[in-house]
Amino acid sequence: MGLYTLIDNSHPILKQPTDKFDFENPQIPPDQLASQLGETMIYNHGIGLAAPQVGIPLSVFVVGDPDNRESVICMFNPSIVDTFSEDVYYEEGCLSFPGLYIKIKRPGAIRIRFTDMNGETTTTKYTGMTARAIQHEYDHLQGTLYQTRANRIHRDRAMRQYKLLMRRRKKAK
Repeated sequence: MGLYTLIDNSHPILKQPTDKFDFENPQIPPDQLASQLGETMIYNHGIGLAAPQVGIPLSVFVVGDPDNRESVICMFNPSIVDTFSEDVYYEEGCLSFPGLYIKIKRPGAIRIRFTDMNGETTTTKYTGMTARAIQHEYDHLQGTLYQTRANRIHRDRAMRQYKLLMRRRKKAK
């Protein structure tokens, strides 16, 4: 089936809300989309990947442990229906912005309704890192980048470290 290619992080699709996936008239076969997104996420050592990150403007993402293929879940047309527990700060990265890690505050648990690749809709509660990854990928479907979720102090600190990393990488080449 192959892998998708991550698009450049300046591409406008990353800041645009996605279209719903149409199971009645699929834009891409759902099993193919789920499989290729999962394989691309695993290949890039991510814990999540949204369709817009590979240039596909559809409401679909995958989350899971890149070292455990069986853990990868694909969510079509997701909707976060509730959040629980207190908000937690944690450093987040993104496959679209390699090397940029920012402290982001998010709810520790969520309930999400989504459709799987077989067209079955379910509502499930997730906690911890899975809940965080889902929220991060869900933001991609809304056209929201994680940097905008950070407070200014955390974002500025992360950007300084990121620019330093980029200069070092350029020097090393």
